[in-house]
Amino acid sequence: MKKTGIVLDVPPPQMPFEGFPEAAFTFLAGLKKNNNKAWFEAHRATYEDDLREPSKRLVSAMGAAFPEAKLPLVSDVKRSLFRINRDIRFSKDKSPYKTHIGIVFPMQGMKEDEWSGMYLGFEPAGRNDVKAYIGGGAYMPSSPFLKRIRKKIDKEYKVFGKLLADKNFKKEFPEGITGESLKRIPQGYDEDHPAATWLKLKSYTFGGDITKKDLLSPNLPNILVKKMKVALPVMNFLAEA
Repeated sequence: MKKTGIVLDVPPPQMPFEGFPEAAFTFLAGLKKNNNKAWFEAHRATYEDDLREPSKRLVSAMGAAFPEAKLPLVSDVKRSLFRINRDIRFSKDKSPYKTHIGIVFPMQGMKEDEWSGMYLGFEPAGRNDVKAYIGGGAYMPSSPFLKRIRKKIDKEYKVFGKLLADKNFKKEFPEGITGESLKRIPQGYDEDHPAATWLKLKSYTFGGDITKKDLLSPNLPNILVKKMKVALPVMNFLAEA
């Protein structure tokens, strides 16, 4: 074959997700004890290679898995990964970095201020352990979105109750729907409304723990997809609002 001398700018193939390495959790534990720029810069290579890069690979793997699993969720680096830098402009805590990792998977078609979807988070817990969480719902929705969620629950509280009572949902997310609550029911609803507890909420979230072993495993995308499929009816209910 004759060479043309043209070099095509082809990006390298995406490496498969092989699990988060132990070094990722060691880094977070170290950052929690040394939350300053000098320590972070001295360990930046560990952050990039052992935490940021595996996170990108997980996002890529989830993006490939969602269509096959028929999950209407978005997974891309720009929307799914948070910066590790904290916004300290209006905070009394001036620690420059987050010591937890959050990866978000929004529902397709949702506006940024009307967010609903799934969330994976983990942080160091003790010397060698990790606290990890997979959850979802609508966290602190905007006022218009919150009003529409409440209106939907008002009319369809029996449907909502059945979704939350599903045995598979309760197994994966045993605490059900949680969130910060008002002391009194919002204006326009009776105090003795059958769904009063839900109508008082300012967030509609659910979640369950996963293990460090799950995070270390190449099978993590499948573990997450399984839990997300169980949560899909509840996510759809909230997103329909």
